[in-house]
Amino acid sequence: MTSGAEQVREHLAAGEEFHAAVWVSRAEENTTFELTRAAVSPFRFRRRQRDFPRTQEGLAFALEANVRLVSEPRILALTDRRVLVLARRFAKWRVRWECPRESLTGASEQDGRLRLIFGDGTATTLLTPAAHVKPFLDRV
Repeated sequence: MTSGAEQVREHLAAGEEFHAAVWVSRAEENTTFELTRAAVSPFRFRRRQRDFPRTQEGLAFALEANVRLVSEPRILALTDRRVLVLARRFAKWRVRWECPRESLTGASEQDGRLRLIFGDGTATTLLTPAAHVKPFLDRV
């Protein structure tokens, strides 16, 4: 799996400089490993409610809305001007989400996952290939 740099470069504006890209996806909210009566129920495919209240506003929520599960990974890209999420639609890569680079105030690795913190106080944690996290963090 490549870093996704080739897919990002065609979406850069004139004079915009590419910094880093990494494949991202979301983990399932609550994964269970035991087989119970509920596990064989057709309702098991419903999205589970979070254990804590969460606002549905802010950059982190908007980013999460455009990142899918592992079966449909996206590219998170960082340029000198923007943070982008690209998704493959048919045969082309398209920008699904973007925000100004200044809005991303921090990034770190947390339990093998990429944690992004935004200036509006929101944060999100995404799954990434372990080999690509460090190079991405070095450019943030």
